[in-house]
Amino acid sequence: MATTPDIGAIIRSLRLRSIWAWTFFASAVPAVIVGYGLVGTSDRLRDVGAVMALIFWLIGMIPAIAAVVGAFRHWDALPDRIRFLAVSPMLAVSFSFSLGVLSVVLA
Repeated sequence: MATTPDIGAIIRSLRLRSIWAWTFFASAVPAVIVGYGLVGTSDRLRDVGAVMALIFWLIGMIPAIAAVVGAFRHWDALPDRIRFLAVSPMLAVSFSFSLGVLSVVLA
């Protein structure tokens, strides 16, 4: 017999995953600033900053993907605001990649 999922628990887990994804993405911003040398002039500092930004983005992708998969699994049962919250980290990533591709193509 199939049981219905607890929508409240699903909403809480999607919120938590989205918040963690946004936290890691936001943590990458200071590392990007250091990585591009806007703060320091040392080559080693730039390398460490760029690597740290990449690590934060990759770690942030894990909860972002988990939130999107969970949202798509229960899409019809979720309120609109939770749907948007759950897919917003991946929307930001796809928007960033689109801007990067456009800048490479148009440069």
